[in-house]
Amino acid sequence: MNPGKRDKRIVIEHKTERKDEEGNALPAGWEVFSKAWAKAETPVGSGFNSEIFKGNAEFVIKLINFTIPYRKGVHSDMRVRYRGKLFEIKSVIDIDEKHKDMCLICEERSNWQS
Repeated sequence: MNPGKRDKRIVIEHKTERKDEEGNALPAGWEVFSKAWAKAETPVGSGFNSEIFKGNAEFVIKLINFTIPYRKGVHSDMRVRYRGKLFEIKSVIDIDEKHKDMCLICEERSNWQS
């Protein structure tokens, strides 16, 4: 991929186990795993971005694909921070299985839980 098309800065975060001074488990937190320049693409067409209603609440789901240089260790238990928003990584694709570029298929939810 032409590096000039990677014009969006993203941060990939992973969940970490935390403990207090006495060794007791604390709620997991998020820490930076890696930063990357990415090409961001929003899929268009029916079914890609949607609004879901549950009870009286409305949830908006937006999909976005980030293409970045290949990074070992990135997986779907991570998330992406981009322009102040959080995106759950749904799938990680090693493009053409060449370990050169990878695509992160991500989903932004209007009701993100930390």
